[in-house]
Amino acid sequence: MKDLAELVNKDRGTANIAGVTEAAKIMKGHLESIGFKADLVDLGPNAGNGLFATNKPNADHYDVLFNAHLDTVFPDGTAAARPLTVKGDRAYGPGCSDCKSGVLAIYYALKAARPEDLERLSIAVALNPDEETGSKASSAWLKGIAAKSSRALVFEAARAGGQLVRSRKGSTNYIVTFHGKASHAGNAPYKGANANIAAMRFALAAAGLADVDKGTTVNPGVIEGGSAPNVISEKCVVKLDTRYWNNEDDKYLDDGINKLAAAVWAPGVTQTIERVSHSNAMPLSDATKELVAQITEAAKLEGFDIDWVDAGGASDGNHMAEAGLPVIDGCGPAGGEFHCDREFLRLDTVEERIRMITRFLSLI
Repeated sequence: MKDLAELVNKDRGTANIAGVTEAAKIMKGHLESIGFKADLVDLGPNAGNGLFATNKPNADHYDVLFNAHLDTVFPDGTAAARPLTVKGDRAYGPGCSDCKSGVLAIYYALKAARPEDLERLSIAVALNPDEETGSKASSAWLKGIAAKSSRALVFEAARAGGQLVRSRKGSTNYIVTFHGKASHAGNAPYKGANANIAAMRFALAAAGLADVDKGTTVNPGVIEGGSAPNVISEKCVVKLDTRYWNNEDDKYLDDGINKLAAAVWAPGVTQTIERVSHSNAMPLSDATKELVAQITEAAKLEGFDIDWVDAGGASDGNHMAEAGLPVIDGCGPAGGEFHCDREFLRLDTVEERIRMITRFLSLI
């Protein structure tokens, strides 16, 4: 709890580069104290430093990659207003569970690891500074380490009920911009070309690509167009979010949306499409199922049972899964109510989750 307070009681919002870098330096000291080689990583001017640590500095491949993020979503001043506090079996404070407890769980699990496991295994630790804003500066770095790893564990918090995450949907966002022609809606509607009508027809068709059985979704979450009710709309923008459990379904949706974006939806209206973000799925592959079984067994050997969930949201696990290795998430202590002033860490899960990971190292 003393180590957790040191991380929580300073502002670590993604944009607070000094605060996030200080957290990296703190963890550098912790990992070096147990014999790991730890280095700060410069990820550019728009992000704090990351941290890379390993017990085998000369390794070209890692048996396991541990990941957690150092940043929070909270603005400066939050840490002073809401420092780490404990009420019963819960701790409260900005980032206490998302994901400072996960950051520390990595360190404590490695600190408790058997010497023979540390000698036998090559272990990598990657702590990134910008997960809360999409890991724009760090995703390529994480993918590069993942490409040299056999498996990856992400130490976001376990769900409030203690469940870990065995798969995540991928996500893609598109902006489709419709260009029509303005005109008076009463006196000369025939001289205009209504971008709104085209956009609405397109949005309905795109939503129709979703498949409940496959678990794919297409959400036209934003439709913005027109200037006044009595003006034929000259411009309209549709922003789409798609979700999918595997990359084959991602390709199906991408092909379908691009085909729809090339069609004519209203006379005289044209449109352009931009894919503004993309994240591969974190699939439940056969290799992931084996990793799930190992973690489940490790927990059982430490005297407790765990359950698993499949999540619709993305995390850094999705970035690392692109390298083709098995990835699981939610390996940190349990918590909930993230991104608000009710965020909590379940203290009753801290020790058991650390023991689970230490035991896991003996099983791989």
